[in-house]
Amino acid sequence: MQEQSDADDRELEAQGYTPALPRRFSLLSLFSLSFALTATWNGFGSAIGTSVAESSSSGTIWTLIVAAIMNLVVSLGMAELVSAYPNSGAQYYWSFRVASPKWAPFASYMSACISTCGWWLGLASVCNFVAAMVLAMVQLCVEDYTICPWHQWLCYVAILWLAVALNIFGTRFLPAFNQFILSTLLMTIVTILVCAAPRFQSSVWVFADTTNSNQSYNKGFLLILCLLNNTYGFMGTDAGAHLAEEIPSPSINAPKVIVYPVIIGLVTAWPFAVACMYVITDVEKVVNPPSGIGLIEIYYQATGSQATTIVLLAAFAICLFGCAVANITGSSRQIWAASRDNCYPLSTWLAKIHPKFQMPMNAACLSAIFTTASYLERVITLRLTVVVLRIDLPTINNGFRFHGQR
Repeated sequence: MQEQSDADDRELEAQGYTPALPRRFSLLSLFSLSFALTATWNGFGSAIGTSVAESSSSGTIWTLIVAAIMNLVVSLGMAELVSAYPNSGAQYYWSFRVASPKWAPFASYMSACISTCGWWLGLASVCNFVAAMVLAMVQLCVEDYTICPWHQWLCYVAILWLAVALNIFGTRFLPAFNQFILSTLLMTIVTILVCAAPRFQSSVWVFADTTNSNQSYNKGFLLILCLLNNTYGFMGTDAGAHLAEEIPSPSINAPKVIVYPVIIGLVTAWPFAVACMYVITDVEKVVNPPSGIGLIEIYYQATGSQATTIVLLAAFAICLFGCAVANITGSSRQIWAASRDNCYPLSTWLAKIHPKFQMPMNAACLSAIFTTASYLERVITLRLTVVVLRIDLPTINNGFRFHGQR
């Protein structure tokens, strides 16, 4: 084992970098992290109501397979690159190595910036949905409770920084935590199928219905939107590449944890999708759910029990929270790897590895700060819009008139 670790370190040194992180992840634990980050069934479930509205049941489940094939092609390309260049910078480093000398610095810099923004926006979307699910569960338990925007804001911030705290203070437990997330997924699929066994939709509706709730758009266009919804569930397959410096034999193991989550994601998400379609008894309530989250209505229609629905939602929220934790893990490594080449402002600060926690704590905190600010901007914009509408409400029906000079 020590000989293999020394060989891995020499390979990294040949790329011009000094090993700075312990190789704490096994193949199974890194696969679990990558699977938790990809979170195919969570990504599918978060947009299931929208997908059913756009392309009904058949479009929802069949575009999931198309999305998997598309992402598998991309993942195979990344697997090939990481086998040749196992580096935590991933796309940032690969761009520099494969581009022409003239364009290599520009391509590398743009890859780093785009990748970082993608990580941050993905983190914001995950934390926002987890916050919405937590408040929806509270609303199910407390009849008189009304969700306010600032409630979701506080819940969002708490979830985000809890994910950061787990990455910083619970680094040694991350491999076990990600394996727990994988187990929770499998138990959820079994539970929903068992609970819904007596009341199934017809197979014709599940696999062949193409009715959409939005008649104002072309079916082909809505099918593409449905495909994009399902593609969301396969994002983040590059997580294994960003942890290439924390796994033994990265040239062999990193490609596996890039490709396998796509395949396993489809194998687990498709039965979950089919199960969800079979248990729907009222399509209209799924498309326009009282809570705003279609999955809640599906769970309730499947189980007929508020308590069981809350338990299933809690399991879903925990798994999606695992996605947020894995996002912080991957994004912090990507930012750290680019910063050690002085790619960003404050690179000296971002490239530091905390001596006690053995992880890029500053990079993880920067991800959380940006993601917090992005949601705060959304809240402020929404509030300003409401204020403007209230001020202009008496004259809302008047025609627009330009008052400035032409």
